[in-house]
Amino acid sequence: MIKLLIYGIGETYQKLRRIIKWENVQLLAFVDSYKFRDKTWGGKVIPPDNIVAWEFDYILCASDYENEMRRTLKELHIPDEKIISGKLNYENIMEHKYLFDISHFLAYQNQTIEKSVNVLMERNRFCDIRQGLEWLDETISITGDGAWAVGYDYLSVLCKILQIMEPQNILEMGLGQSSKVIIGYQKSSGCNYKVIEQDENWYNFFRKDNLSMSNDIEIFIRPVKQIFNEKYGVNINCYSDISDIVADDTYDLISIDGPWGSDGISRTDILPYIPQCLKKSWAVLLDDYERDGEKNLIYELETILKNCKIHYRKKIYGKYRQLCLLTSDDNQFLCSLF
Repeated sequence: MIKLLIYGIGETYQKLRRIIKWENVQLLAFVDSYKFRDKTWGGKVIPPDNIVAWEFDYILCASDYENEMRRTLKELHIPDEKIISGKLNYENIMEHKYLFDISHFLAYQNQTIEKSVNVLMERNRFCDIRQGLEWLDETISITGDGAWAVGYDYLSVLCKILQIMEPQNILEMGLGQSSKVIIGYQKSSGCNYKVIEQDENWYNFFRKDNLSMSNDIEIFIRPVKQIFNEKYGVNINCYSDISDIVADDTYDLISIDGPWGSDGISRTDILPYIPQCLKKSWAVLLDDYERDGEKNLIYELETILKNCKIHYRKKIYGKYRQLCLLTSDDNQFLCSLF
């Protein structure tokens, strides 16, 4: 059995865990500079400076920041021969085939190709939809394939909602690519548009890159804080108080792509204001529905709506990058856009 430490428990590890030969591995612990402080994370996690206290055969660098990890390990005098790269390329996988399952890696590669084709199809659909919108400037670059950006299907559904519903009061949580779409709509319609953003530096960068933003758009910077959610037993990311923004208004459209996601349940900021912040005809759009945290948020939203005897429709769009649409009964056609 290979006595293994895994350095990093983020997105790269989630990919690597699918191709590791776990039957050959005794996983001793994960190494992470931050997560070792998080008591809600399931595995045993140690900080980097504790590595030297462990007897292990190899340490796997499971992060895009592998060079930084190797520098840390060098400072701890960990021999190079004990360090395994987590790079997902054929040469690296073959070099360490005692640890990685080749057939699982090939399946992963095939799925990666399939995902790329799917993104291209979604992009083409969005390009077709935006061409029919006079208020969306063709010269504005809008992308749906960035790591933190909403997907192309989110942008497509958002465009159709704006086109069909013609909302007059919009609340957006998280400033980004979807904001570029709504900014174009706001210029044309003169609607009320509020945005809550967690990062002032990102807002300043976005503003410089979008100089045509109307001064009528209300931008609120609310830094992220962590609170403990008793029902789900986890610490979650939330905006600092947004009651002054949300409590005294009602919205036709609420677009949610912020703050950062959380384990257990995500982006709960809107829950205390449902259903009183919804107009008679409304739509709520949530990004990242493929994640458990967002699924649980929708479950809580639906529970509130059901308890208040509010009829609604639900639709999941997207294959790999998913979004969830909840909308009032009168907008049921929004659930069959494509």
